Amino acid sequence: MKKLVDKLLNNIKFDKRYVLFCLVLVILGIITGSLFTVILNSSDKSLVMEYISSFVDSIKNNSFNYVDTLKNTLIINYIIIFIISIIGFTYFLIPINILILFYKAFVIGFSLSSFILTFKIKGLLLSIVYIFPHLIINILLFCLLTAFTLKLSIKMINSIIKKKEVNMRQYFNKYLYMIILFVVLITLTGLYESFIAPILLKLIVKII
Repeated sequence: MKKLVDKLLNNIKFDKRYVLFCLVLVILGIITGSLFTVILNSSDKSLVMEYISSFVDSIKNNSFNYVDTLKNTLIINYIIIFIISIIGFTYFLIPINILILFYKAFVIGFSLSSFILTFKIKGLLLSIVYIFPHLIINILLFCLLTAFTLKLSIKMINSIIKKKEVNMRQYFNKYLYMIILFVVLITLTGLYESFIAPILLKLIVKII
């Protein structure tokens, strides 16, 4: 297992410039999502608070469906990994990957502010448990994957301009190693999100 992990890591290299760009994008997305609840009208805020309260109540009352949550979480994340990976080979669609990454970060920020909106100070603790560490790990994985696709797209654009060939086989092999690693990690975070995070939330709700 260790040899496999070492091989995967040795074959995956990221350009710091693209990673930094994606990290800034993630930070902006989280900030935007966190501030979004401020501009919602009263009826929309009520809907958000009702949804969050219902979510917490389902966990507290043991009506939360762990298996369905795991299934939905994994399917969505697998699809996103697939879409980002495919788009990486079509440089003209790369803005879609940027939007996907921003949206994922936006959702984290919105979830954070929604818990606080619903439960005030207590919501901060609940939101941290709901987000950390699984959603943070996920967004970092999507950040790295998007950074890799950005680098590939820029390489393809430069090759067209300069009329040079790009070794697509080399990038495809890196993609394959990276996707294997990311799918494994996404599966682990999905298990945490579906089974461990709700239990922690339930314990905290009882305490506070």
